[in-house]
Amino acid sequence: MSLQPVPAHHALRGISLLRGSRAYLNQLPAQHTGSRSVRRASSGIRRSAPPHRKTQAAKPLPFKPAPPKAASPPPPSSPATPGPESSNDNRSGTGTGSSGGEAPRKFSVAELVRTRWIALFGAGAMALCLGSFTASFVYLNLSPAPKYETGHEPTVPTGRPGIQSPLEFDLHLDKSEHRYGITKLRRQLGERATGHVLEVAVGTGRNLEFYDWAAVTAAHLSTGERNRGLLEKSGWGARRLEDVREMLSFTGLDISETMLDIGLRRVRQVVPHGVDQIPKKASFAQQAGQGGGHVSLLDGKLRIIQGDAQDGLPAGPGPAGRYDTVVQTFGLCSVRDPARLLANMARVVVPETGRILLLEHGRSWWELVNGLLDRSAQGHFDRFGCWWNRDIEDIVERAQAAVPGLEVVEIRRPGWSTLGTHLWIELRVREVGGQEPKEDGRKPAAEDGKGWASWLNLGSSALTPKPQGEAKK
Repeated sequence: MSLQPVPAHHALRGISLLRGSRAYLNQLPAQHTGSRSVRRASSGIRRSAPPHRKTQAAKPLPFKPAPPKAASPPPPSSPATPGPESSNDNRSGTGTGSSGGEAPRKFSVAELVRTRWIALFGAGAMALCLGSFTASFVYLNLSPAPKYETGHEPTVPTGRPGIQSPLEFDLHLDKSEHRYGITKLRRQLGERATGHVLEVAVGTGRNLEFYDWAAVTAAHLSTGERNRGLLEKSGWGARRLEDVREMLSFTGLDISETMLDIGLRRVRQVVPHGVDQIPKKASFAQQAGQGGGHVSLLDGKLRIIQGDAQDGLPAGPGPAGRYDTVVQTFGLCSVRDPARLLANMARVVVPETGRILLLEHGRSWWELVNGLLDRSAQGHFDRFGCWWNRDIEDIVERAQAAVPGLEVVEIRRPGWSTLGTHLWIELRVREVGGQEPKEDGRKPAAEDGKGWASWLNLGSSALTPKPQGEAKK
């Protein structure tokens, strides 16, 4: 088979096609690179400008600070172990950091108050208390207040309130007595009042709601109610019913007729079946009538008498006209001769087993508090009618030395909120020349506290005088 010669025009056409294909293949890389740059520009990717184009650096805005100049590196030194001070500075952020050259941060007053307000408040409160104490101490020592002997005050107390009305006097005591724990002490005193009870300076009757009136109102109770009450008091059989001590009768004495008007209203409110005994708007003068200055209720088991306790106390319904319990709250500060009043109480209480229970206020064991009491004593007397800066312990000690047989069982200052100005006093009368006193089964009030409450009676053991028999031992 022989080869045929190619025509000239066909050869020229093939050469031109070959050249065209070569030119097309040379243009493909450039087209590919341009498409990639288009895609990069559309996607927001910034690329460095081509080397032939010159770009200018962006100028900083007016509000932007100029970048700090690079500090010259410190001279080389031997590495050392950081001490505790440097470590503390680095942790707190106040010292120079590892980069060096940074100044300590300065906190503004607002930042200090916001971040350290607890410490600032504590320091301010401590400074205020210390300053007040120092100023009071200096003032009281430089200008001491006048102090009068008991019974020689510039104004003689009469047992009646001062510029306040009896109703204002009674309403004022509601909040203050609850705040300072006086209501709790009144309740304890009422629980210890047994047998035939005499309350001296009964006033508006603030102790009446704490007495046990079951035996006094027994005639108005059914047999089942009476027996149930006795079983509860005996601990449901823990004690014999004969050993249950109750209040058998009550006698209240006060010098102020207007105070007794409020007292009768309280009798109607708190004494069982008192509503049946006293009208709604009753006054002492109307109820006493021709009775000679006393009101008798519940078959004579409840008596309210108007009279001056310093002139003598009414005879009781007990043997020889005596009482098993004599009660007085805040009365020694309101009479002209408190020692004479204590002698009258000792005269009507049953010897050996009888008790005189007093709740009083007077001088504290802190001289700073006593100075404040002395300065405000006149104003307090004008308002309430009592000298609250009397030395109650001294009054009791003098009465004990003057009255034959009168003996202190306990003196304590309960609570801490009153700063030692309130006193719980328990007295008894021994037979002169007789035998040792018989135990009546009643524990001192300090032993009645249970649990942590007994620890709040600050100073009870240190201030309780020992009986004469124990002191000799």
